Amino acid sequence: MRSQECFEKVGSKNGSWTAEEDKKLSNFILKNGQCCWKSVPKLAGLSRCSKSCRLRWKNYLRPDLKRGLLSEDEEKIVIDLHAKLGNRWSKIASHLPGRTDNKIKNHWNTHIKKKLMNIGIDPVTHNPLPPPTTDQPPKNQEPSSQVVDQNRDPEPSMQSTITQDKSMGASPFEDLQFPPNFIDYSEIMSVLYDDFSS
Repeated sequence: MRSQECFEKVGSKNGSWTAEEDKKLSNFILKNGQCCWKSVPKLAGLSRCSKSCRLRWKNYLRPDLKRGLLSEDEEKIVIDLHAKLGNRWSKIASHLPGRTDNKIKNHWNTHIKKKLMNIGIDPVTHNPLPPPTTDQPPKNQEPSSQVVDQNRDPEPSMQSTITQDKSMGASPFEDLQFPPNFIDYSEIMSVLYDDFSS
């Protein structure tokens, strides 16, 4: 069953808000206060759903919103609260007047998390990061995908590969019976090898 919110969206405008829409919503809320959000779009003369109006007011138009990056003091508060509350951004935002949960979450992900990692703190557990092991190459170096045996020819010839295969003894698959339409590629490969080696 659909929620009332879904029915309300039929005929509602989507996309970016215009300056005129922002002005209508701000004037209505400042004049009438935050009443029932379900009735706000119609009373304010907007073709938006109530959820869109509520989020626009809460995250962008409220006069008490602080713009710009979080201060160092605010970052310290966020770090302390995140250590206690985890990713509960709304609860963290309630301790920082004028900052929205979305603003704090975005600032955490783009700034604070990196700062913590750079000083050796795990941003999830708030514990020191383990020191890098000596097995791992430096961050700017690609790990080697092969171990090279110094005593071995780096690129054995086809003949040496065939000789090695034959020297290993009988194959456990020699007694297998293949269907009549089976193509034995080993014969084709030996013919091709003979052609290329001459």
